[in-house]
Parts: sequence; structure tokens; C-alpha cells
Amino acid sequence: MYVAVIAGIVIIASSIFITYSNEQGTVRGKIFGEELQIIQEDLKKLTHTFDSNVSMFKDGSLTKEGFLKLTKNHIKEMEELVLQYDKLSVPNSFVSSVKLFKLSSESQLESDNQMIEWVETGDDAKRVRSDSLLQDSFEYEMAALAKYKSAQGQLNP
Repeated sequence: MYVAVIAGIVIIASSIFITYSNEQGTVRGKIFGEELQIIQEDLKKLTHTFDSNVSMFKDGSLTKEGFLKLTKNHIKEMEELVLQYDKLSVPNSFVSSVKLFKLSSESQLESDNQMIEWVETGDDAKRVRSDSLLQDSFEYEMAALAKYKSAQGQLNP
């Protein structure tokens, strides 16, 4: 009789623990997704502003000095954004996608650095390097998105 009662208690406790663990995993996953989305949105805003400044410089509506002044804090903001990837609590199935998102952001940062150097120095090799790094960034992001979607499928069959 005691064995049956103890077995029943163990089964009920295990069920409660498993349900609780699954709910906590869902909550942690949701928080991770929201934090990653915030990083990506911040990145989009920063790159859009930078790209607008580059376009204005190229079309002559912004001077070299004006461009450099507007982009003075850009690199610092991008560096801080890249560090945010390291602060995420990443579920195991999303680790590779987050690494690729971070690599994409790092490539974007280096591309922006090269573009700023092109404006400062006029060295066209810097602009070409910037364009190449921008393409790398895009490719890393596409790979990250594919891995992210694949990991979501693993979690939500």
C-alpha cells in the first residue's frame, strides 16, 4: 500500500516538474527571441542611419566634415550592439544562428569602418573593401536566418 502511494506521489511530482520545466523553457525561449529581435531592430536602425549619411555624402548634400561628424559615435554604437549578442541566454538549438548573426554584425561594423576611412582618406580601396564586407554581412545574415528558422522548426514540429 505504501509503495503504491509513494509511486503515485512520485508520478504526480514528476508530472508537475516536467510541466513546469517545459513552461520555463518556453518562457526562456520567448525572452531570447524578443532580445534577439531587439538587437536586430537596433542594428537595422543604426545601419539605415549610416547608409543615409553615406548616400547624402555621395550625392553631395553632406560635406566630408558633416559626414564624419554625423558618424562620430556610429562605430561605438555598433561595437556596443555586437557585444549584446554575448549577453543573450541562447538555447542550444539557436547557438549557430546567433554566431552567424553576430558575425554578420561584425562584418557590417568593419564595412562601416572601411567606408568612414574611404571618406577620410579618399582611398578607393577602402570603399571596395567596404562593399565586399557588406556582401559578406548580407550572406552571414541570410545563413543566420536559415539556421534560426531551422532551429525553430526543431522546437515547434
